Amino acid sequence: MANTRGISHTGVILLTLLISDIFVMKMMVFSYPLCTPGSFQCQVLISDLFDRAVRLSHYIQSLSTETFEDFDQRYSQGRHFITKSMNNCHTSALPTPEDKDQALQIKHENLMSIVQTLLRSWNKPLEHLVLEVPDNIARKVKEIEEQSKSLQGGIDRIASRMQTNLEADVYPPWFGPVDTAVPNGESQLFSVYHLLHCFRRDSNKIDNYLKILRCRMIHANNC
Repeated sequence: MANTRGISHTGVILLTLLISDIFVMKMMVFSYPLCTPGSFQCQVLISDLFDRAVRLSHYIQSLSTETFEDFDQRYSQGRHFITKSMNNCHTSALPTPEDKDQALQIKHENLMSIVQTLLRSWNKPLEHLVLEVPDNIARKVKEIEEQSKSLQGGIDRIASRMQTNLEADVYPPWFGPVDTAVPNGESQLFSVYHLLHCFRRDSNKIDNYLKILRCRMIHANNC
């Protein structure tokens, strides 16, 4: 009996210590920040967010190219819209790196701010575009709008981990469809063409910048 009581007493002590250890571990998990800069946990979290963002940005870029080419083939052949759209986007005044070498010279946080700025600058134009495009490509444009908002949310999460938050409402404004000399009856077609052309350009920039950021921050430029 004495042995049994001793074993039971020892078991109670061990169980108490185990519960205590579990409680302490839980307190440690919840008391530490979710992402400590420089920690392995932080790198895993950011790498996961970057992977999702890059997949989504690449999808948006591919869909925007497909939509623009579809519209161009159907509605703008022979109208020479491209010559009127060159360097006339509402984001043209925003200083952005033109190639990979230039992008590599920009600090992480500044390049991320450029991505955020480009995304936010397209909120209103995409809302307008959804209402203006022909019915046969409206579904694609709506998909672009929704996925762009999802990407913006993902980028904001990454930026908060990097402690790089864009100031509210700091992005190139859009003042509506461009006013240019086109024949009567073609102004709406040109407006749609112009926005699709500009968004394709900017979505390509966003996709490239995110891939560069992921390569530099997650893979130490080994990609």
